[in-house]
Amino acid sequence: MKCGGRLTWASVVLAVLLAGGTAPAQDAPPPTTRAAESRPASAPASQPGANLSPEQCRAAFLKGDYAAAADGYRGLLAGLGPRVPAAVGLAEALAAEGKYDQAAEALDRVADQAGADAAWHVARAELFAVVGQYDRALDHARQAVRLRPDWMPAIAALGAAQETLGRREDAAATYRSAEDVFASDACRKDPRSLVAAGLVLDRYGVLTARRASEQGQNILRNYLQEAYQKLDRTYWPAHVAAGMFLLAKHRPQQAAKEFELAAALNPRIADVHVGQGILALEAWDFEQCLGKADAALAINPNSVDARMLRAVCLMQWRKFEQVPAELDAILRINPNHLEALSLYAALRVRQGRADEASPFAARVEKINPSCAALPAAIGQWLSAGRQFDEARRQLLRAVELEPNLAGPLAELGLLYLQTGQEDQARETLRKAHALDDYRQDVVNYLRLLDRLEKFLVRRTEHFIVKVDAKRDAVLLDQVSEYLEKIHGEVCGDFDHAPAEPTLVEIFPTHEEFSVRVSGRGWIGTVGASTGRVIALVAPTPEERRNPFGTHNWATVLRHEYAHTVTLSATGNRIPHWFTEACAVWEQPDRRNYQAVQQLTEAVRTGRLFPVRELDWGFIRPRRGGDRGLAYAQSEWMLEYIIRRRSYSAVPKMLQSFRDGRSQAEAFRDVLGVSEEQFDKDFRAWAREQVREWGFDPDPPKDLIAAELAAKLQPLDAGAQADYAVALYLRGKTAEADQAAQKALALDADNTGALAVRALTAMARDELDQAVRHAERLERLDHAGHVAPRVLARCALKKRQYARAIAALELFKQRRPLDEFSYKELAALYVQLGQPEKALPNLLELHRRTMTDQKYARQAADIYRMLDKPDQALEYYRQVLHINPYETSAYEAVAAIHRDAGRFDPAIQAVRNVCLLEPDSDQSWIQLAMMRYLAGREPRDDEQLRQARQDAEKALKLNPSGQAQKVLDLIDQALAP
Repeated sequence: MKCGGRLTWASVVLAVLLAGGTAPAQDAPPPTTRAAESRPASAPASQPGANLSPEQCRAAFLKGDYAAAADGYRGLLAGLGPRVPAAVGLAEALAAEGKYDQAAEALDRVADQAGADAAWHVARAELFAVVGQYDRALDHARQAVRLRPDWMPAIAALGAAQETLGRREDAAATYRSAEDVFASDACRKDPRSLVAAGLVLDRYGVLTARRASEQGQNILRNYLQEAYQKLDRTYWPAHVAAGMFLLAKHRPQQAAKEFELAAALNPRIADVHVGQGILALEAWDFEQCLGKADAALAINPNSVDARMLRAVCLMQWRKFEQVPAELDAILRINPNHLEALSLYAALRVRQGRADEASPFAARVEKINPSCAALPAAIGQWLSAGRQFDEARRQLLRAVELEPNLAGPLAELGLLYLQTGQEDQARETLRKAHALDDYRQDVVNYLRLLDRLEKFLVRRTEHFIVKVDAKRDAVLLDQVSEYLEKIHGEVCGDFDHAPAEPTLVEIFPTHEEFSVRVSGRGWIGTVGASTGRVIALVAPTPEERRNPFGTHNWATVLRHEYAHTVTLSATGNRIPHWFTEACAVWEQPDRRNYQAVQQLTEAVRTGRLFPVRELDWGFIRPRRGGDRGLAYAQSEWMLEYIIRRRSYSAVPKMLQSFRDGRSQAEAFRDVLGVSEEQFDKDFRAWAREQVREWGFDPDPPKDLIAAELAAKLQPLDAGAQADYAVALYLRGKTAEADQAAQKALALDADNTGALAVRALTAMARDELDQAVRHAERLERLDHAGHVAPRVLARCALKKRQYARAIAALELFKQRRPLDEFSYKELAALYVQLGQPEKALPNLLELHRRTMTDQKYARQAADIYRMLDKPDQALEYYRQVLHINPYETSAYEAVAAIHRDAGRFDPAIQAVRNVCLLEPDSDQSWIQLAMMRYLAGREPRDDEQLRQARQDAEKALKLNPSGQAQKVLDLIDQALAP
């Protein structure tokens, strides 16, 4: 929202960005002909302007040659022609380069002649607004309206000045006074007036709480765009105004096009760079955003909008320590800049230094007691820091001050969604939508809330579980029971239990899940926790519902509940990486081979994140694989902390964060080291871990360097072997084999060359030669992994299974985290009819994947075949954690329970089959028979009556099936 500052749309969009996200449609102040206060980053050579006409001066300005325009206006000012228009033009050209003092001097030079000139008064009002002299801006705007009551730029300037000072009723009356101007079409004679008229319409709609779409297209097409389409195609300020208007209406692609059109007319418009920077900021492209802000500052070093863009960007980037410099720069230009003062207050509150926020807040309230930007900014940044209680109070205050603004209402509605207060969220978002129906995220949330009302709900002691009734009812009981089971375990691990029940919502499609989490239609994950709320997408194998496919819902829920607990334990002050570390640590699966490879590669290449930067691996990964590495490294760092300091360090760190200590302070107080020392010690430990895993922590030789060394040292076996290895790792197997042969000719016992020869021979399917090299390698190197891998593969191809098993077991010892041996041994033992020996390998594979049901299913079936029903049940449950829509697994569970005489869980399992196959008569027959068996001996009439109802459903579905026979059995059992 807009409380004060320069009379352009850029400052308004930025004001709302600092108060939370894209600027809403109503937050747009009137424009000015100085919508392009700009100076080229590298100014072109200016032509002498002493003899330019007024038209030539204006043309130079519109082309961005502000220096030439200024020179021309100085010549006109010194001449015999009208001096006031020349002074106004000169002030505009000087202000474009941020020379506000010189611009004021130019206007002062004609003050004795300009008292009756409305344009001069508007120019003075604009300059006074830029430097924060709002009362003087108001006085001059009033004079302009008094002189030309039908001139839209004057009306816009007066309304904006009144809004800046919190005089909303006066501003509404000023905008309302333009009705006669609209009726007469007087504003359609020049592009500046037409643009100002569109903005007056927009501001009046905001102040009178009109729905954004009522005038949106009218303002855009018939005022802003018509100004350059019909009146003056060179009038780029209309493009800039249209671009900012579209940004405020959440139409970034259209806004970008308007900025491009403006830049084509004048490549040196500061506001274009600011607008493009806002677009980059919304895409979280912080570097691009800052680059655009710097481009604007190169044009106008005193652009408060560019500085504000930098400040907001750095805030969003969490580079809080760099924000004050930007805000101080703004306040040197305009000590009363309300948005800068508000952001300063929000920054200090966000940093936990609320006492330092008070002076900034007091300055805002002194200028404009009803400025909603202050509490909105504080509320938004507290919400971003998950300090929801105080954020809610601040946002409610913003709504109280500016009830007609959709921005604070939308932000408050999103806060209610994050905290699971869905009734309040619905009511608040509806109010926001009534004001700004352009916000797609609000529309998405409202639609989703309507869907949630139709979900099935199960309340337990510690959870409220919601699932889609039509497609995912089978999850309701399973998820509820599982959550209650893990509640004590997870809370015990962190010495904390949340005070309120946790809301768990399982969405039938990834699109709906994404909307619940972000308001948009896509995020790249399957589960998320905002604290009290856990959302996940159903683990369906249907690609149209979930493009990620099945996932282990139990693992995801345990992970997300760890977030809920650790966030609650720290008052939501835990660093992102540390809550992720705790969450991954809580997962029942072990570190998988992909994570091992990522960590090993990061150690080798020096790409481990410093702990201070680890959060950004999650929030804003810069390279492919960064997010996966961040998850793996976070858990690895937690493992390191536990090994070095014991597990007791974990709850101590949580308490430290709850007490408001920073990460650096927590490391110092709990771990006894600085962040820098921690990074150094962790990297050293990580190298040793990689060695223990059976990997070399040093990177392989660079191919070019290895080739050069081989050429320079033709008789050095080591150099030739290094070259062979480098070639092999880059897929050049033939050349690698030749280099290895050269090395072995110099040293027959060179292990690197032997490894390459064994691998290349195996690739050529020359198995005997591969075995010969591998056996020699094994005699020389009792720690390497290449020899057992080659021996195992060759033995498998030769069907020498005993040798294969021996080699695979050896490989397992040397590379315990590599899945190769487990996969091959499991398959081989099954093939050999020794399933009990396959089991340990299948279980290990399952523990390291837990996202593919095949290993759990194989283990369950083997246990069942070996007559170990309890173990079989456990792994059938694991299957259903990954694919809860697998009816055969429920049927197996039911059969095991039936055979053991446990009819209640057997009935529950078959009921799940009926939920999944409600139109199958066979499913209902199974349920009827299970109830019949349960109610037959000892006789249970209620169970038998339910069995009869199930059989009747089956009969209705298929009158010619077996249902009638089952009915007869049940009736016999019910007979007296």
